[in-house]
Amino acid sequence: MTLSRKILQKKLTVFLYIIALMFVILVTRLFQLQIINAHEFRTQSEENRIRIISKEARRGDIISADGKVLATSMPVFTISISHLTDRSKQQKVIENLVEILDDPNLDQEVINEKLKGHTRKFEPLEIVTLQWDERGIETITRLEERRGDLPGVVIEEVPHRYYPFDSLAGHILGYVGQISQRELEIFQEHNYSINDKIGKTGIERVAELMDINGTPAGLRGKKGVQQVEVNVSNRPIRELVNIPSTPGNNVLLTLDAQLQQAMETAMDEVIERVKKENPKAGAGGAVVIDIKTGAILALASKPDMNPNDFVDGSFNEKRDYYNDLTLKPEFNRSVRGTYPPGSTFKMVTLLAALENNAVNLKDSVVCSGAYWRPPFIRCWGVHGRVDFHRALAVSCNTYVQNAAHLTGIDSIVNMGKQFGLGMKTGSPDILGEEAGILPSPEWKKGISDILVKRKFEKRRDNLEKKYQTLRGEARTFEEFQELDRQRDRELANLEAQYRIEYNFETNWHPFDTYNTSIGQGSVNLTILQLANFTAAIANGGTRYVPYLIDKILSPQGDVVVDYEPEIAGVAEVSAKTLEEVIKGMHDVTRPGGTAYYLFREFPPNVTVAAKTGTAQTGRVGDDKRKDFHGVFVAFAPVENPQIAFAGLIEYGRTGSASAGYVAKAVFEEYFGLNKTELEEEMLMNLAE
Repeated sequence: MTLSRKILQKKLTVFLYIIALMFVILVTRLFQLQIINAHEFRTQSEENRIRIISKEARRGDIISADGKVLATSMPVFTISISHLTDRSKQQKVIENLVEILDDPNLDQEVINEKLKGHTRKFEPLEIVTLQWDERGIETITRLEERRGDLPGVVIEEVPHRYYPFDSLAGHILGYVGQISQRELEIFQEHNYSINDKIGKTGIERVAELMDINGTPAGLRGKKGVQQVEVNVSNRPIRELVNIPSTPGNNVLLTLDAQLQQAMETAMDEVIERVKKENPKAGAGGAVVIDIKTGAILALASKPDMNPNDFVDGSFNEKRDYYNDLTLKPEFNRSVRGTYPPGSTFKMVTLLAALENNAVNLKDSVVCSGAYWRPPFIRCWGVHGRVDFHRALAVSCNTYVQNAAHLTGIDSIVNMGKQFGLGMKTGSPDILGEEAGILPSPEWKKGISDILVKRKFEKRRDNLEKKYQTLRGEARTFEEFQELDRQRDRELANLEAQYRIEYNFETNWHPFDTYNTSIGQGSVNLTILQLANFTAAIANGGTRYVPYLIDKILSPQGDVVVDYEPEIAGVAEVSAKTLEEVIKGMHDVTRPGGTAYYLFREFPPNVTVAAKTGTAQTGRVGDDKRKDFHGVFVAFAPVENPQIAFAGLIEYGRTGSASAGYVAKAVFEEYFGLNKTELEEEMLMNLAE
């Protein structure tokens, strides 16, 4: 055998060994894949092939007492994106998604920012919601056509919150929104996910997670689960398991939608008129309560807040409106705003004075335009000789201040507390309710102690800083000593001023009593408190807890919970005293009264008891001579009281000329006074 042949043979042998080795490696790998790891890869394959889809539950409806659906759910499309480990691939998906959606408010930067804050990488993140309309369906079609360019993008049909009457009762209803990271932590036990919507304000929030004996009874339903098989393009090809979602319960309110509409329309008209006289106007609030139960029949705050703006994407277009720091449309003025009640507080003073025998019905004073005791607070008119009933009818400051002088601040404060003033009503259906202020000597001492000390601590600090600078600039020891003497003298003067001011500000003075008695000074109450106070006067002194939720209904219409009226307290005041105050309030709407012209055409069976109020705003920069809020409280009928009203129009000047017109519209609607005889006959036929 030649040398070259031997070399060739050796090379062939080595090559055969290499081939044999490769074959052994391949066989071993195949054995590992097909035998040893077969179960593992089969499982992975199944996991890639099988998808578990969470099915959103339909949120329960919110329904008015007269059967109007105020909040419901409509189908929409949600577009979500899953977290991809390949960043370049994910960025390409985002580019494609932005191109297809063609939404000016949604660019790559916005989506990347959302993904950056997305901590639950295992859950797809909702990017945008598309309405079930022509434009939405066209967009979905384009997305489906380019499904191959959008790995990780999930399209789902889900129920979406919708408010059929837009801003009607918007502050009561509230709205839903994307759950926040903080809310996810707070409600961790309720199994929310990052894409879930949750009630943010109003009834939507209150009734989100109501619980009855351990059973969920709120608006939120229970999610369903769908298990599907998908192909390589993530398209479902077969349904394996389907556990349907359970809709949430419906909430039936005490609210009368027609009464609410009448009240809001009247408020809009009055505010528009008032704005022509004072550009600062533009806001107000009003409440109507069932006197016999405490049920809230209507509650409004102006300017409007449309819940749809917070769920359909309109908010961006109206951002300036909602961020207006003066009008604050989201702020519910009826329960969160506190205002000086003005003359509507006079019933408290006269109830206290008559109940404590500080005055009697025969006593009278002469009103010459101002109270004769310092600081000589003016009356709005010159009323001549005034007795108890006429004091309410013409709203005489002089008579009421004298009654306050005779009965004292303690009895006034005690009476106010018995009627729930200066404290939260305790309504379980209202969020963010304020307590307001019913000032007393103890309250003044406490608040003034803090304010005066804070004020003078700041002055002392400024004085020390001033002399530290001057001492640093001193050139001689003599200058240094002189500066110390000057500082000591100024500190001594400051301490003297502090003692004088502290003693004055922390002590209660007669003028504090006089101001409080007519609803001015530091008195600040909510409109809801005034309505509840008026209702308690009308029903004989029983103060109910106001409520908005009447019943919880299952999706099938069965009653899950039926709420009963709750008594918050009963005022310790005689029936005779209440009767006389009611008589005075009735005189307000009769000839000679400050609101007579509003109700003079009402039929004899709808008699109204009321009280007008003109309250200095107390706001910095306002003119004390012409900037007044218009306040009005009333109930009807006098003989058999059914509903109580309280309203305030900011910068409305007088109660009768502003909020009084709203009360008139409310009573006309409730008692059917604005219906023609034909309409009444048709309603009677329907009832039969």
